[in-house]
Amino acid sequence: MESNAHSLRFAYSTINWGTTPELESVFGEIRAAGWGAVELFIHPLDWLGTPDRLRAHLGGLRVATNFGAVEVPTSNDQLTRLKNQIDYAALFGAEAIGLVGGSRLRWRPPSNDEYADLARFCEELAVYGADKGVAVAYHPHVACTIETEDEIDRLMDQTTALTLCLDASHIALVDEDPIAHIRKYRERTSYIHLKDWARGKFVEMGQGTVGIDFAAIFQELIDHRFGGWVVVEQSRSDVSPLTSAQANAEFVRSLGYSLELPTT
Repeated sequence: MESNAHSLRFAYSTINWGTTPELESVFGEIRAAGWGAVELFIHPLDWLGTPDRLRAHLGGLRVATNFGAVEVPTSNDQLTRLKNQIDYAALFGAEAIGLVGGSRLRWRPPSNDEYADLARFCEELAVYGADKGVAVAYHPHVACTIETEDEIDRLMDQTTALTLCLDASHIALVDEDPIAHIRKYRERTSYIHLKDWARGKFVEMGQGTVGIDFAAIFQELIDHRFGGWVVVEQSRSDVSPLTSAQANAEFVRSLGYSLELPTT
């Protein structure tokens, strides 16, 4: 039973199993760990198969969100691929698709043209997604075009329909405050990613060394009645993906939250 009147909706990402896993096994493990919803992470559409095939493999799991990648400079081929991905996500009632990318050159920051290219591309997808009922959310990420608060501001200033998928670990890794970001970008954030970081690698929630206060993040979301999905994304692990999924589920429950999806 949750300790808060407002219920958060939790989902679990398939990222730890890779882009072309055995889907029935993956979804079975996510269900076994106690999760009721899933984010589909950059799986090729031909791998996911027909909607009926995917529904059978999901075994009752709800598709909360989808995830895709973009490269800068952008291209029409990428635009078509991601529009197809949005169409597919809409068939399952996915509420958002996260986008990450624009590989960052380490010897210089992105140029004005690169920032503008990414913003234009994402905004076109966001307008397209809105017509399908799927929010398009850019995911600020270390080593990508948009890393910092200043760069998020720049992207938001150049877009209107585009939303954000804020990730606590990537915010902390650029020495910024996840809670401050959640407050600042509340009106533009469609969903959240959560994971932890320690000693140069991603770890299960609660085992990190970068000072992420997950209890405070949850309370912040509760206080402002956040309506989007909270997606736990264990990018990699030293144990099996199932073991990580179980550990993350136990951590969320230890803070007083239920993984059961609200009925209303």
